[in-house]
This record gives sequence, structure tokens and C-alpha cells, in this order.
Amino acid sequence: MEPIVLFLLFSGLLIIVSMVAAYIPIVSSLKDGGTHMMIAVSTGIFIGLLMFMLLPEGIEEAEEGGIDVHYGMMVLVAGFLVIMVIDQFMKQRHLKMCGCDAVEHRHDHDDHDHDHEHHHDEKESDTHGHRIVSMSSFVGLSIHAACDGLALAAMFMAGEEIGILAAIGFCIHKFAELFTLSSTMLLSDIGKKRSLTYLGLFSLITPIAGIIFFLLFGQMEVEGMLGVPLLFASGTLLYVVACNMIPESFHRTHGWKSTALVLVGVALMFAFALLFPHAH
Repeated sequence: MEPIVLFLLFSGLLIIVSMVAAYIPIVSSLKDGGTHMMIAVSTGIFIGLLMFMLLPEGIEEAEEGGIDVHYGMMVLVAGFLVIMVIDQFMKQRHLKMCGCDAVEHRHDHDDHDHDHEHHHDEKESDTHGHRIVSMSSFVGLSIHAACDGLALAAMFMAGEEIGILAAIGFCIHKFAELFTLSSTMLLSDIGKKRSLTYLGLFSLITPIAGIIFFLLFGQMEVEGMLGVPLLFASGTLLYVVACNMIPESFHRTHGWKSTALVLVGVALMFAFALLFPHAH
């Protein structure tokens, strides 16, 4: 079977898995604390995905392509910094548009209603913060998803077996991504209907990027070409995990409970990496 046909078939599976993962948090009717616990597990899954699969695969592919590991780390840092700049731009733009700076000071004006206003302001501030985190994660993971599309298409071009194994790994990968994005959007004021629209568009990024890759490089030798996009994707995911997901995981729940849930997520990906060492 032609590589692009196999890619399209598994892309359909990726979209189905993605939308199932996106739908679960929305229909589960969990409260704020329960949603943060789901995010803690997702954070552990992302840490494991990065450290056990994506980063080692990127380094291996870079070395096979004759790319020095130090240059590869520069590519990873570039991915991290690109998302950091985009994240800060989005945060500053949102703060200017919504006037969030005023939220912190409003409870000082009336001592009689201090507790009530403090609770209201804290909730309002959280809503704004969750919106920023969810959209920042959406942008960062969108760039990551585009790199995934390039990598998955290249793997199908490299061989049917490696492509199918990679697609299985990507199904787990996409489930974690969409589950996490859906959970963070659920905490914000974006709304369930709009969140599903965003998540549906997000699920199409990897297939579209892969199709573009096939159109541009379908006749080329792909061995050694995957290192750069995989390492750049690792950098974007590293920023999303370290600067968005980990702080959000410990935002509401008790420290040890969140720590345990993160460890559960890491353990799940460690087990998967042992069972399918070349799935990505």
C-alpha cells in the first residue's frame, strides 16, 4: 500500500482518538479540583512522552543525519524560546485587553465586604489565568502537532512497519495532548462549544502537516531528516510542560496528591516506552 494512503488511514484514526480524548473531560462533569487532578496526570504523561520517547528519538535521528548533538540541543532551545516569546506576547496582550491588573486591587476598597470581594476577585483572576494558560498551551502544542505531522509522514515514507508503530505511539501521544488541552480549556471562560471547535481544528493540524510534507518531499530520501523537527517539537513541549502544565497541576490540589498523580502519569509512559520502545 502506498505510504500516503496508509498515512491518511492512520490520520483518520488519530482524529477519532483525539476527539474522544477531547470529549472525555467535557462530559465527565468534574469540579475544579477534579479537573486539576486530571491535568496532573496529563502532566506526568507529557513528561514521560518527552523524556522517554520524543527527546531520545530526536537525538537518535539527529545523529543518524550527521547532526552534532550540540547543534541538536540548540534546535531544542529554539523551540523552547519561540513558544516562550509567543506565550509572553499572548499574556501581555490579554492583560491589556481585559484589564486584569485591576483585579488584584479591587478588594481593598470596602473592608466590610472584604472576604466576599476577595473570593470573587480570586475566582475572576483564576478564570483569566486559566484562559491564558489554555490558549498558550494551544499555540505551543499546535506548533508541536505540526512537527508531529512532518515526523509521522517521514516515518511512513521510511517504511510501512515503522510508520504503523509510530502511528500507534502517536495515538497515545494525541490522546494525552487533547485530554490535557480539553481539561485546561474547561477551567477557563472559553465555553464548551467553542472549546470543541478549537480542539477539532487542533486535531487536523498533524494530518494536514503530514500531507504537506508528502506533497513537498514525497520523492526524497527521508533517512536522517527527522532529527530537527523532533528536537524543535521537544523544545515546544518542554516549555508547555514546565511553564504551563506543572504550575497548573499544583494550582488547586494538595502538593503530595498532585505529586502522586504526576508520578502516575510518568509511570504510565514509562511502561508504554518499555512495551513499545520504538513506537515513536
